[in-house]
Amino acid sequence: MILVICANPALDRLLVLPKLRLNEVNRTSVVEVTPGGKGINVARAIATVGEQEELFLFTGGSTGVTIGEELEKEKISFLTWPVMGETRITTIIHETTGHRHTVINESGPLVSLESALDCIRYITDRINPGDYLVCSGSLPRGMRRDSYALLVEGVKRKGAFPVVDSSGEPFRRAFQASPFMIKPNAREAEEALGFAIRSRNDKIKAVRCFMQRDIPLVVLSDGPRGLVVGQGGDILTVTVDGDFHSGGFAIGSGDTLVGVTVAMLAQHQSLESALRFGTACGLA
Repeated sequence: MILVICANPALDRLLVLPKLRLNEVNRTSVVEVTPGGKGINVARAIATVGEQEELFLFTGGSTGVTIGEELEKEKISFLTWPVMGETRITTIIHETTGHRHTVINESGPLVSLESALDCIRYITDRINPGDYLVCSGSLPRGMRRDSYALLVEGVKRKGAFPVVDSSGEPFRRAFQASPFMIKPNAREAEEALGFAIRSRNDKIKAVRCFMQRDIPLVVLSDGPRGLVVGQGGDILTVTVDGDFHSGGFAIGSGDTLVGVTVAMLAQHQSLESALRFGTACGLA
């Protein structure tokens, strides 16, 4: 079983247009509304490749109701805790000319201490030895910045495998708790470690710094430039063929990588196979 917490979900509103013209009237060619947030993307990827998942959310208001209805249509198993206010809406503007993505994130609602602690307790009690827990995305207002770290420590005591894909202070505290796997991108690794990451050697240095925190698996992503991976003191790289053409939408690529890689590991695939398939799915 793979458990996924999406603490700060959103209803994604994707607007596709040829080019965004500032201070002018713009007309869209496509409008799509889907449940979003990093954890939801992860759970969707896990379900797509046939692995059993369980998703945990904080939702509220009519937007939260819509997210629940859409997840039920996708047959994604989920459980929610209430928030004080309305679940946020994320607006994504995709320009077909130049393939630019502009993301506008709302701040989101407030989560009470009671809801946050109840969710953490539930997950820690629910998880079994050998399960995976993916802590994905940002934390909403009201949640302690060490919430992911608390989850990492709790599920490790149960013999499960915590995975963290976040940023900022929640990620910094979580990786110091030594989860089984982390998946920062280059920018997130820069923020956490305090030095610029520009070259392949910089990425290897960053991965080794993370491994010094007793993290068994470090996956450092850098978009179409591939991955630098650390496991057991070894450094692996995943690169993309020059003739590869991506699916065109960058949003959710890293989440898909995480979900599929963890799903393959849960199915006892080799790390090499899991990373290759996860990268291909993310880029596609």
